[in-house]
Amino acid sequence: MALEIKQGLKTSQRISLSAELKNSITILTLGRIELEKFVNEELEKNPCLVDISNSNKKEQKNHYEELKYALQKSFNQSDFLEKFNDINGSEEISSANQRKEFPDNSAIHSIHDFIENQISTQRLSPYEKECVHIVLQYIDDNGFINTKLNIIAESHSIHEDDLIFALELIQKCEPAGVGARDLQECLLLQYNKLEKKSKFVEKILTVYWEEFQKQNFQKIAKNEKMTLEKVKESFRFIKANLDPKPARQFGTQTNQIIIPDVFVYKRDNEWICSLNENDLPRLKLSKKYTKLIKDIKESMDRKNNKETYKYISENIKSAKWLVRSLAERDKTILKVVDTILKYQKRFFEYGVDFLTPMTLKTVAQELNLHESTISRATSGKYLYSPRGIFELKYFFNASVENNAGKELANESIKQHVADFIRNEDKSKPLSDQEIVEKMFKEKNIKIARRTISKYRESLGILSSAKRIQRF
Repeated sequence: MALEIKQGLKTSQRISLSAELKNSITILTLGRIELEKFVNEELEKNPCLVDISNSNKKEQKNHYEELKYALQKSFNQSDFLEKFNDINGSEEISSANQRKEFPDNSAIHSIHDFIENQISTQRLSPYEKECVHIVLQYIDDNGFINTKLNIIAESHSIHEDDLIFALELIQKCEPAGVGARDLQECLLLQYNKLEKKSKFVEKILTVYWEEFQKQNFQKIAKNEKMTLEKVKESFRFIKANLDPKPARQFGTQTNQIIIPDVFVYKRDNEWICSLNENDLPRLKLSKKYTKLIKDIKESMDRKNNKETYKYISENIKSAKWLVRSLAERDKTILKVVDTILKYQKRFFEYGVDFLTPMTLKTVAQELNLHESTISRATSGKYLYSPRGIFELKYFFNASVENNAGKELANESIKQHVADFIRNEDKSKPLSDQEIVEKMFKEKNIKIARRTISKYRESLGILSSAKRIQRF
């Protein structure tokens, strides 16, 4: 069969997104900080946009005072009200005021800066300093290096022996134990820097490491032919003098700043929401450029001003689209939060035990929008309420049914698991199966052991065997 080239016509249907629609979707997806940056960039490059927020300072201040009062009245317990007492009523609303709820650790050096300061006092070649800097990149906020040196060496095309030398330099720095590759090495590094040492403690950390992790006092006492109390005394010494997370005092490497997109508060016995417009430019079209383009049209002198006309027309079109997209974003987020308030009113009133199961589909159907739109509108967006600050996605939960047929949100179940473990006997911690039985007996909720295990792990809680405290 011979091959030949033919011309032909064919009709087909396909979905194509315009540039404006793609950009609208992008704006809806942006979080509060990213949006602020994006709007400021647009203001700089588009002369047809004007920021009118400065002309409404008095209005903003009045709105701020009203909002502060509403937030204070939304909850009558003092521990919640304390969050708002440090806000200066005479100040304008600013991002600095919003962030006061969260601890400011900016004055604390990160563990990486702290080690680099110590390394800088040593006489090292530029190459050796570079090796140290590379290794430091792989040290986590607890002070551990979790990536194997041979993998790091391969990634950076450096000889592994050079990285071993760099790691040894780091391990000599303070705090003791930093740069360890596992917990055992971490504790041994700290032990070796102690002034008062015990050969038996060293033996526990080396020979009896497995028994130490399981707190198996009896086996160690039997093998060493010593009293149980003597073994426990060594364990207490380790607990008092060695830190399993040597860098925790420095906090996290980066402090995440969260600026809420929406405020939720109670007014006249109703929960309502308000957009957070603090520090966000309020845009409108420039009258100057709108008039200029109109004058060029009316003068019929478009030919001589072709480039000017094109430049201004494109920027006016872009400005109109941006103003419209921002308004649509605000409208969508408010509608979503209004729906969350409708379904989660009891959560804001009474707490996590009353969180209602809710899905993206539920809200999408309520607002007659696509699920993907709801997902974009809630991803990376936060609301600030008297109960704290929450990502909007927090309120979307799968359901678990109790014995009475009532649906409960899985976040409520997680809270029960955390409460049970928090109040357990530390010498006899609850197993996953015991939590299952306790959940059924006290909360009337029947749930599988593997589900409890999954929830416990998601909360970062160890198994009962590793939570036990024998002394």
